[in-house]
Amino acid sequence: MRIDEMTTEEFRRAMTSDTTVILPLGATEAHGVHLPLGTDTYQPEYIAMEVAKRMDNVLVAPTMPYGQHSSTRNMAGTVSLTFDTLRSFIKDILLSLIANGAKRIVIISGHAGTSHICAVTEGCREIVADKDVQIMFFSDYFIAEEHEKCRSLKNDGHAGMLETSRMMDIRPDLVNDMRPIGTYKEHGFLVLRDGSRCFPDGMAGNTTDSSAEFGNEINRFIIDSIIRMIGSDFE
Repeated sequence: MRIDEMTTEEFRRAMTSDTTVILPLGATEAHGVHLPLGTDTYQPEYIAMEVAKRMDNVLVAPTMPYGQHSSTRNMAGTVSLTFDTLRSFIKDILLSLIANGAKRIVIISGHAGTSHICAVTEGCREIVADKDVQIMFFSDYFIAEEHEKCRSLKNDGHAGMLETSRMMDIRPDLVNDMRPIGTYKEHGFLVLRDGSRCFPDGMAGNTTDSSAEFGNEINRFIIDSIIRMIGSDFE
């Protein structure tokens, strides 16, 4: 159930000590010529809603559609937060949910950039150090990588085979017919002024064989994995 579609009284009744609140964390970021800027927002929101449909006492908070970006920051359409802004945002939302009675919170990030993940992690750590709350944080991309078929993908990354297939399953109406091939360009230990130099093609991977069927298989795997995690990892 979506929190933003509930009334105050409905929310008050639904928020119990064993309620799990899922916060989808998205992004507005360039994803090549074939995927929408909201790719990293559509994926975790879809996963969160599917988990909520299959579990009792699960509420889904409104999705945050912005994140921290380095490699795509200078690409058209990318809207980026600073590290400190994202960390503060996460802390503020968590504190507000806790004030409303949340004891179990799951943050699912559709974006998996290093600085982005670090900012959210730091925000979560500061909260759990001070509040009586359990927080689980991960990117759905990390879970997808655990699937045996994803482990065999070579040089697949941003807007590649995996993401394209998942979006073909979730929002096929937003996926263009083009199936590009892109390569991630390494720069060793060089600190880049423009991180987009790592993505000369705007993406990484071979999307030629992307399919809604493969995307559905991965999305089901992610949903099932999260359901197990919620059921076993929260005390």
